[in-house]
Amino acid sequence: MRKLHHLKAQSLIAAATVTLLATPVVTSITTAQAASVTPSSALLKKSNGYYRTHARALGKKYKLAFDAQSALKKNGKAVVYVNTKDKTLKQSVKLAMAYWNKKLGKTEFTQGSKKNHTLTFGVSKAAASKSDQSDAWWTPMTKKLDVRWSYYTAEKQNIGISMTNQLNNAFYKQYADTIETKAKANLAAKGITTSDKDYQSLFNQEASNVETSLPAYTTLKKDVGLVKSTLANEGRKYEYASTIAHEMGHVMGLNHSPNKQDLMYFESGNNNVYSYKKVKAGLSKYNPITTTDKNRAKLALKIYVAAH
Repeated sequence: MRKLHHLKAQSLIAAATVTLLATPVVTSITTAQAASVTPSSALLKKSNGYYRTHARALGKKYKLAFDAQSALKKNGKAVVYVNTKDKTLKQSVKLAMAYWNKKLGKTEFTQGSKKNHTLTFGVSKAAASKSDQSDAWWTPMTKKLDVRWSYYTAEKQNIGISMTNQLNNAFYKQYADTIETKAKANLAAKGITTSDKDYQSLFNQEASNVETSLPAYTTLKKDVGLVKSTLANEGRKYEYASTIAHEMGHVMGLNHSPNKQDLMYFESGNNNVYSYKKVKAGLSKYNPITTTDKNRAKLALKIYVAAH
């Protein structure tokens, strides 16, 4: 059974400080090769007859997967049944549909119901294996778009660790010298010198007292609390919106892009979701779909409609 998979980018996992999966090494490509998979505006204005005649050649040149378009209606649109109780995943699916609908300038994806849909979104409890480390996939035969539940649940912690590390690093970069200087001065005022056999232990305790007395430490605790209560989950929401949007690209008939910046690159992802500052500021205006992604999708849909 053919599946089209998505892998989380290695750089993003490194940013979270926790490695969840290993991905194969890929060779780099030249700018000319990358540009070759972007359909021109002129190509997107051809007749249905042209698309029918040249479908195979266009599919090969622009890396299209016509056999993946099993969930499209004759008009080229898709209706998604969201089969999950997870509130955040539901939001991610809505965002993913909105990304494509906005870029394509039309309503390509709509949410359906159990009785009225052309594809089903759900979660898979299947464990990852050496041969399958994907975090999401589209299966044209069953018309199911799945995310791997184990990766999804772990990712909230990964993002939380990354954000907390950023906050801690920023705090200590700014206040480490201040804490050390004041702690040493306080010990000296008590007549405790470096020759004292318990000096290191006493210094550590005094430094901890100085640290927690700083107004900035209260702010740090508040920010870390916000990560745990809200922001880590918010980051995961946007990460999986991109992951699901990638799979929706497969639904429309897109194979993986050779361009690393494209949503349809096989290891697509964005460091924004791991950034405390960016997630707190809001990613509502962010859209991971590039011009190449958009034009390839438009071409794949035009060829599909022309054939049906």
